[in-house]
Amino acid sequence: MEHKKEYVQECFNTIAGEYDHMNNLMTWGMLKGWQKLVMSKTNLKNGDSALDVCCGTGEMAFQMKDIVGEGKVFGLDFSENMLKVANEKLAQSGKTGMEFVQGDAMNLPFADNTFAAATNGFALRNVLDIPKTISEMARVVKEGGMVVCIDVSRPKNPIFRAFFNVYYFKFVPFLGHLVDKNKNIAGKIPAYTWLAESLRNFPNQDTIKSYFEAAGLKDCDYKGVGFGAATVYWGRK
Repeated sequence: MEHKKEYVQECFNTIAGEYDHMNNLMTWGMLKGWQKLVMSKTNLKNGDSALDVCCGTGEMAFQMKDIVGEGKVFGLDFSENMLKVANEKLAQSGKTGMEFVQGDAMNLPFADNTFAAATNGFALRNVLDIPKTISEMARVVKEGGMVVCIDVSRPKNPIFRAFFNVYYFKFVPFLGHLVDKNKNIAGKIPAYTWLAESLRNFPNQDTIKSYFEAAGLKDCDYKGVGFGAATVYWGRK
């Protein structure tokens, strides 16, 4: 398990510079629309405080900031290089009331009942303990607040699923290799091969929903996007 932590950290440090561009390519430009659904499920309003866990380069954190206005937004990630890109974006944006911090998704450095919403984008596959991560997000959210996650999933429709399997397990690694030059990470497989392979043992949608319920969240549900290639999950504290 510790080896996975070290590998994933180096993996995301390696791909930080091209991360936003690759995400847009891999989702055929649909990512922004998916993120709008995530934002709508947070129920955030002006003046609220919010947290994006495993924030990467800060894309969803910036979207949260646009919603909360004078409210405070934190982005947390364990990848130094991802946070470097996020902070560069922050400096260029001129926004205030935002902070990017390095930390562990399974041990969030925030007090109970701090935020109106906590989000996580395409990172549940990469944490060591998914239920613990969701539980931590629930812990730091205020009563009535929302926990919202989005991650890759396998389409339930057999036709879409067959296409997805070829695309995700064959084409995405190939596309990634054009960027990372097939560089091995920590002596193991290249980054975009890992990002594809990490889905093989990833729990299905109903199991992820059960983790939300086990964390004490209510009104838990999920919605597939991109013909089921990704799924948005949510629950209320």
